[in-house]
Amino acid sequence: MTNEKKDTKPKKKWVRKTLKWLIFGIIGLIVLIAGGVYYVYNYYDWQSIVRNLVHQQGSAAVGTDVNIGNINLSLKDGKGSIDNITVANPKGYSQDYIIKLGKVSVSVDKESIVKLAKETAQKSGSKIKTVVINEIHVNKPEVTYELMNLNRSNSDDIMTNIKRNTASSSKQPKKEAKESDVEYKVAIKKVIVADGNATVAANLLGASKSLSLKLPTITISNLGTEKQGITIEDGLARIFQEILKTTTSVVSKADLSEILGGVKDLTGAAIGTAGKATGAVVDAAGNAAGTATEGVTKGVKGLTNSVGNLF
Repeated sequence: MTNEKKDTKPKKKWVRKTLKWLIFGIIGLIVLIAGGVYYVYNYYDWQSIVRNLVHQQGSAAVGTDVNIGNINLSLKDGKGSIDNITVANPKGYSQDYIIKLGKVSVSVDKESIVKLAKETAQKSGSKIKTVVINEIHVNKPEVTYELMNLNRSNSDDIMTNIKRNTASSSKQPKKEAKESDVEYKVAIKKVIVADGNATVAANLLGASKSLSLKLPTITISNLGTEKQGITIEDGLARIFQEILKTTTSVVSKADLSEILGGVKDLTGAAIGTAGKATGAVVDAAGNAAGTATEGVTKGVKGLTNSVGNLF
């Protein structure tokens, strides 16, 4: 009987000690996870991540610089705003930008943010992180539709860039990712672009005129899903495409005679002046020659007039 009592006491002590350390371990793990999530929410530089991703992937999509102003993003609330996203004009155009998004409000799904924060804190989960965005609301965007000539505009150039760049990026073989590399994707449920304005600018042969046009509300739904998100490059490309498509449609239906009339008059005047100058040169040459026959002189003048008429 005495021996049995002596054997049970050490076992009970060991069990208590084990349970005690196990409870401390669980509490410590909870504290570490909570602390990590708090750190991710409050100190992790999400602003820089968003800025760099939009700049790099947006620029890669449109083929010109995409830049961002102020970012106010609260991961706790799942809400935020971005000021002044601009898309630079292609080379050769007079305006600084083709698209300017003054105020962009973003509503993010909280569960996807919590999941992202936990996985970032624990350095766990898939290397592809998908953020679910409930809504992106763009208020009062400005589009500058600029004509390079009667058959080419900055909108055409950007649309060509987007088509080429997004097609080439999808065909390129994926590079082997490092263990530390994280790829961010998005699933956007709805995009609303409201109260937009387009300025049509024609800077042809020195005639500088512009026309202001209102844009209808643009709504885009279901860009990617939580299981299969899309890259930020593809998301931005689709939004910019829809804005430019809508702008082109509005411009094509507008009366542009007011801004193109001056261009036609100027073109005619330039050709007329050139024709007169050519005639004067030919006359001077004829007089200087003196000995040239009248038939040859008439033939040269007739040729000059024919060229003028052709223009």
